[in-house]
Amino acid sequence: MMRSRNLPRHPDEGTTESREGKPRERHITVHIRISVPPEVPFEVTSEPEPEERRAWRGIRAKDLIRARGKTRVPSVEAEVPERPPEVPREEPEKAGPPPVTKKLPSITAGPDEASAERTLKEAVEYLRDFLRKASSGRLPDPKVLVPLAENLVRASRNRNLLLASVTQKSEGDPLERLAEHMVDVAVLAISTSVELDYDQDSLLSLALAALLHDVGWIKLPLELFMKEDLSKEELDTVRKHPLLGYELVASFEERFPQLAKVVLQEHERDDGSGYPHGLKGRDIHDFAKLVGICDTYDTLIHVDGLHPYRALQRLLSVRDKQFPSKLIKALLQVLSVFPLGSLVRLNTGEVARVVDVSRTHPTRPVVEILFDQQGERVSQRRVDLAEEPVVYIADPAFEPP
Repeated sequence: MMRSRNLPRHPDEGTTESREGKPRERHITVHIRISVPPEVPFEVTSEPEPEERRAWRGIRAKDLIRARGKTRVPSVEAEVPERPPEVPREEPEKAGPPPVTKKLPSITAGPDEASAERTLKEAVEYLRDFLRKASSGRLPDPKVLVPLAENLVRASRNRNLLLASVTQKSEGDPLERLAEHMVDVAVLAISTSVELDYDQDSLLSLALAALLHDVGWIKLPLELFMKEDLSKEELDTVRKHPLLGYELVASFEERFPQLAKVVLQEHERDDGSGYPHGLKGRDIHDFAKLVGICDTYDTLIHVDGLHPYRALQRLLSVRDKQFPSKLIKALLQVLSVFPLGSLVRLNTGEVARVVDVSRTHPTRPVVEILFDQQGERVSQRRVDLAEEPVVYIADPAFEPP
């Protein structure tokens, strides 16, 4: 530990001498660099500390220096008191659409599948409540979904657990299935954008847009959402949902420009084969392309019923046509060659389910053995194929034995 008296003196700094010619004092300038986590909001202030030692919006310089390098900052979870009287209060916002009344739970994906499933279930319930209010009247202000977007971005740190839960669908009502799909696409889009090195602000904007990308469906018969074989008339009806969604969010375009573009453009394709306007290439917003590929993948496995392996093959067949290669590559890095939740057949003849993937060993995931060589169900056990050199995936198993 270095004391101030041991610090080297700046060349421009001097000392004052007493009448006896002995140094009386030394002036030293100390430069201090302080690191504060980016998620912790604070202000540096010279205002005196309140009498009651409680959470305070400002941090005085002397409070940032503590013995043994400890730093005191106000807790993010602490209740922030009112501003000092001399600071004028902001004018309250004008009354707008009724907010979503359901309280948003604290969403944090835990270290196990049960926690991840609970995270997605809570997110779906909150979004379904938002959509229900939107279908019965005017769309609530999208800002009420910002905390949900933030929570999903934080939870994406355990993305493999979230993605494993994405593959498990409920048998809920059509509105719940729509909410599940929109949350799934948000999870996929967030994970893929991390591979593309999006910054935090972009992640949050993308997450919000992905959560509402199919909001136009609330203006259509929802029974069409899960229908596989659509007639020409039904298909024409379905293709109206981007325009209907844009009409719902248009009034918020100034505050959420990415949201409006994604809702309108996420079904456009690079080669001009998309809808509603047949846009091409650079005319399509990057967020819309990313949400579009995630929406397509989720629809292929949960509406069309394709095996995740086949869904990835379908996307690979349209690379550099409908979607840029860099987006497909990023999605493959997230999902792996054998996506989470997919069934595979091992060279031993056993059938297993992929429960964890690795970027360093994309063809050797962690699997859970479900059936033996004779097709008999067995007690589930996990095998990390990266640590079993003689056991490997022979081919995808498109259905249980």
